[in-house]
Amino acid sequence: MRVSVIIPNWNGARLLGMCLDSLARSDFDDFETFVIDNGSEDISCALIRERYPHVRLIRLDRNYGFAPACNEGIRASRGEFVVLLNNDIEVASGWLGELVAGMDRHPECALGASRMMYRDSRAVFCNAGDGLLPWGAGQARGEGEVDRGQYDREEEIPGVCAGAAIYRRTLFEDIGLFDERFHSLVEDVDLNFRARLAGHAAWYFPEARVYHIGSATLGRYSDRYVYQAHRNEWFVLLKNLPFGLFLKHLAGIFRSQIRSTLYFSQRGQGGLLFKAKLDALRNLTGMARNRHKIQSERRISNTRLERWMQQTGGAK
Repeated sequence: MRVSVIIPNWNGARLLGMCLDSLARSDFDDFETFVIDNGSEDISCALIRERYPHVRLIRLDRNYGFAPACNEGIRASRGEFVVLLNNDIEVASGWLGELVAGMDRHPECALGASRMMYRDSRAVFCNAGDGLLPWGAGQARGEGEVDRGQYDREEEIPGVCAGAAIYRRTLFEDIGLFDERFHSLVEDVDLNFRARLAGHAAWYFPEARVYHIGSATLGRYSDRYVYQAHRNEWFVLLKNLPFGLFLKHLAGIFRSQIRSTLYFSQRGQGGLLFKAKLDALRNLTGMARNRHKIQSERRISNTRLERWMQQTGGAK
């Protein structure tokens, strides 16, 4: 088995048909499909049993979040490659084949990114790989840009968006699975940092096309989204950013915190933002233990990591 496709789901019955139907039209057939259901209260599980009997359904008793659901799928799967796919994405027929072909062309590559366009505006980019920012966030390459051929080149990139990405199973064996404390959001940024620090490469495969609705489960800038995104960014910072780069980019980190505080305070979510940062600090002891392991075992220098951060302007 070459590929295991893992689709986390939470109350996504309205989306699953689109996603699974498009995957069924794939011109690549050496794959298995898992849906990891996070305690859905809608008809998601009944829909899968009735219409998609070939899909392996793993039901969890409650909503554990994206990271734990992905980990459940990775542990249950057997493919050489693990492909993660959001339930609000429609894939092109050649998507899986292009991802696998790209990984075969680049044996040094452990993480591969798709060409992710918006489903309702198919000429507009949603993501062409992720950048790495010093305050712990990712940066979606090309987000909101009209496609004029600027992301047609297959190339090495800082990291990938887990919404439609391929991973070598050996990556997880080397650096571990997703950090389940993240629940949902930014867990892929954490994995990108950890992979880069461990010396693994990430590539972008422009012919692997998908079409994303975007934030269909959590809702963009919902309270849940804001809390988890900003708490988890600090998790990434506390675990992964080398101390020398933290000092070098301290001013930029501080500016980013001021900007986000002002913006979300104007939206009436300032208290939520404060709670997110406070809860991140409450996990400082556990993050410090992880940090010691990550930094002591890393295989690249600060200079090399910073080169990837600078590629999308992240270290300025």
